[in-house]
Amino acid sequence: MSAVSIHKVLYDLAQADPARPALINGDEVVSRGQLDAWSDAVAEWLAAEGVRAGSIVPLQMETSPALIATALGVLKLGAAYTVMDLEWNARRLRRIDEILGGALAVAPPGRSSGCFRREIELPGFDKPSENSADHTWKTVSVAGTDIATVFFTSGSTGEPKAVLSTHEATLRMFTGEGIASIDGETVLAHLGSSNWDAFPFEVWGPLLRGGASLLRKHRALTPDELRHEIADHGLNTLFVTSSLFNVLVDEDVSAFEGLRVAMAGGEALSPAHVGRFLAAHPDIPFINGYGPAESTCIALMHRATLDDTRGAIPLGQPIPRTGVHVLDGERECGPDEIGELCISGEGVSPGYLGDEALTAAKFVEVFIGGRRLRVYRTGDYGSRTASGLFTYAGRRDRELKIRGHRIDAGQIERTAAAFDGVAQCAVVPMLGLSGRPESLAIAVVSASDHFDEEGLRTALAAGLPPGWAPDTVVRLAALPLTRNAKLDMVALHSAVVELTSARAEANSSDPIEAAFSRALGGSKVDRDASLFDLGGTSLGAVRLCTALSRVTGLSIPVSVVRSHPSVNEMRDWIAKQSAARPDGANGTDAAHSADADAPSPLTGMQSGFLLPHFDGNDAENHLYLAWRIEGVLDTGRFVEALQDVHRRHLYLQGRYAFEDRAMWNRSDRPTTVEHLKAPDEETALPQLKAVLDRNFSLFEGEVWRAVLCELEEPERWIFGMSVHHIAFDGWSKRIFAEDLAEAYRARCEGREPRFARMVAAPSEIYAEMERIRGLADLSAQRDYWAKELADLPADPAPWVTPALCTEAGVTKIDVPLTPEQVDFLGRYSIGGGLLPLFIEALGGTLSEVTGAEDVAIGIPINQRSTPVLQDTIACLIDMMCVRVRKTTAHGAAAWAESAVLDGLRNSDMSIAEVARIAGQAGQPLYQVIGAVQDSPGAELQLDGCAVHGIEQPYIRLQAPLLVELLADDGIPSTVRVTYETALVTESMARNVSARMVARLTEESGSQSGSGRSGGL
Repeated sequence: MSAVSIHKVLYDLAQADPARPALINGDEVVSRGQLDAWSDAVAEWLAAEGVRAGSIVPLQMETSPALIATALGVLKLGAAYTVMDLEWNARRLRRIDEILGGALAVAPPGRSSGCFRREIELPGFDKPSENSADHTWKTVSVAGTDIATVFFTSGSTGEPKAVLSTHEATLRMFTGEGIASIDGETVLAHLGSSNWDAFPFEVWGPLLRGGASLLRKHRALTPDELRHEIADHGLNTLFVTSSLFNVLVDEDVSAFEGLRVAMAGGEALSPAHVGRFLAAHPDIPFINGYGPAESTCIALMHRATLDDTRGAIPLGQPIPRTGVHVLDGERECGPDEIGELCISGEGVSPGYLGDEALTAAKFVEVFIGGRRLRVYRTGDYGSRTASGLFTYAGRRDRELKIRGHRIDAGQIERTAAAFDGVAQCAVVPMLGLSGRPESLAIAVVSASDHFDEEGLRTALAAGLPPGWAPDTVVRLAALPLTRNAKLDMVALHSAVVELTSARAEANSSDPIEAAFSRALGGSKVDRDASLFDLGGTSLGAVRLCTALSRVTGLSIPVSVVRSHPSVNEMRDWIAKQSAARPDGANGTDAAHSADADAPSPLTGMQSGFLLPHFDGNDAENHLYLAWRIEGVLDTGRFVEALQDVHRRHLYLQGRYAFEDRAMWNRSDRPTTVEHLKAPDEETALPQLKAVLDRNFSLFEGEVWRAVLCELEEPERWIFGMSVHHIAFDGWSKRIFAEDLAEAYRARCEGREPRFARMVAAPSEIYAEMERIRGLADLSAQRDYWAKELADLPADPAPWVTPALCTEAGVTKIDVPLTPEQVDFLGRYSIGGGLLPLFIEALGGTLSEVTGAEDVAIGIPINQRSTPVLQDTIACLIDMMCVRVRKTTAHGAAAWAESAVLDGLRNSDMSIAEVARIAGQAGQPLYQVIGAVQDSPGAELQLDGCAVHGIEQPYIRLQAPLLVELLADDGIPSTVRVTYETALVTESMARNVSARMVARLTEESGSQSGSGRSGGL
């Protein structure tokens, strides 16, 4: 069979045998002739709507014959289709619309999403007769390399990636030699989500071979449903995910009876489950199929045997017109040598639509066998035997580094799966205080009620390299699956965290040890081990302080955790403090006994915001939050909820003024909520910002304001707010979002809000911070800072060059980290976490770019180390100054770790006090701020609405240059350089951003104490 387009092959088959079944949809059967005629009618209609060759048409339709006919009609126009998952939210659909450039989207009658700029509803076509000759529509000829479909996948980032797939990519599997197990007698099930990259295999595959596709709206398949499809609808070929295959085998392996072929893929196979299947059905071929969307579903296939189940099931050999290579960089590996699996041939995608950088990173040219080939780098590890059989050795992103050991999660799962009584298992990396994997748990589904957990632990310890055995074994009734029947790692991680945290409390009679254990994911704790040897960060130390304060009733500052970082050291400190405390005294309770309305002095950082503005008016120190809201929003209840939050958090309703010192006073002034209307978001955002940018009058109690903008699109809103930094910090964002969500829920239900946490009054917070200072050795800290900051250079910022820049404003430069760079930082950030690594890179970058030999860097520090300080909207941060000198050239990494941790141990003094000690009172100690931004996110949840955050820019910086490492859930994602355009040149800022990424991720600085090439 020779043809270069999917639709031409199907047209020829329809002409040859129009009555032959093509689609089976329950009791409905659509013949080849009917499908051909139906798709002709769709093509004619779409052409009239403006679809042309080269168009990409999003289809918002459920799995049905109408979807298949519409997709085929799109192909007949020389266009490409892409299927939307009906469960995708509006934000994702709008992003897809952006990627497609406003393509015409098709939806069933009455089912338009409103998320695409151009949407039409599919008319109700009558099912045509089988005689396709009645139709005169002439299909458009295409080349085999033309795009047939676009798969939208998320990968590891959550951002939709548009994978392009050509006609020849699908045809290579089913025309010519093709895949032998699919033939004219095949009835292959298409299970659920048609956006999945299995669609060409499960639908076009059997049709192109002369067989039929059996359509099911749901991917989940029970054994009884499988029997029904085999007996009643002639299903004889099944392709399922490995996870779903395991479930079917566990529930009822006999349900496969009657199949001609069974196939599984998408995830690594369980040898135990394959073995049970083969033992029960020796005459049914079982095939392992391997291939990512970027190679259009299948690249390797292997018919498994019982001998294969003694180890990992092989991936097999390449299908026709496909090449698979094992590479180490660009070098082809020898037999049985592990490298990265890379795919070439007609199935390889042209790339990612709208993402040239990612395309260039993943699709590369290499020199193999005397010729240059374009290959897709899969990120999977594997090897090739001397006979040409490919094997799987794990994902690159499943290789972890835990306490210095490089670990393959797949090998642990294979070892556990071989243990008697383990039906299914999955390794779960447990994030520690650093936000990186610091311990392992293994979730197990047992084959019986009597499961030998200790026996499994012993087997894992004996069968794995030292340090590989998981710290925790958790039994579950079942492993959670996603809608596409793959393992749901997010749900699995949540379940394991909940169970391990409960176990930590139940198994430890020592509350201090239990607090450490909970912070480390429920794992056992070495009582003499430093928290920071396990990867603790400043944010992690704050969390631990809070947990310990709740247990002991003491105020425990972060500096104490730094100087007493182990369980035993902390226990000794707590015992001394408890002995010195008067009987019955409890720091937390004492704090809450204060009068909530009492005037209160401001913290050092708050005073710093007020002092420059002698009239109380400030248009510079604004913080912004904004969200898109989609759905039925009760605006009256929403405004009531905003006022609830305003009344709850006293710093938001304060008057800030000078008396004998900078003070907070209670104000009864309500917050301002302004209402706007705009045609669309693009118009709305500048209008919002114009309102939000206006001065705040701190003397009059005007500290924040909100704007609610209604868009012309139905049920679409933009909510924005600005708040003065004197009352708000990054930690406050989460508190605001959670309290607003509860207040709105309560108002909609006609009740008063029931907030989950107590908040503190300003007088309580000031008293608690003074109590914490009383625990510190301030004299020693003064000595430390006097010595550390002695002889600061006269010109602390040679990169600040106002003569070269005239236009005022703030500009940011974002450099997203590649998956490999994220992986590198996760593997090699040194014991103190990402912050020391980051400061080392920043100091070296500034020295290299500017020639400065002595650089002072400001680092924001969190001051929420006790329960009193945790849950109140306030400005509870300060700054710390770390000095980087050229004399630290050797052992720069170890120096950075020591400098940052020493500074944190001496961080109970405000930056204003430190400046006075350094002889710089009223003058900035630094002209650059460096920060690892890993504060909790501000996810706003409003009942009945979909809500998504909109990033808002700074209006002014606290230093001319701000360099940040943005971390999502503790995982680094982006290096951001923000700068004052009147003080820093664009070329300087871009140079810093590029060099920061290079320094953060270069191999030469991967170990603590090793230094970095070109470093300070």
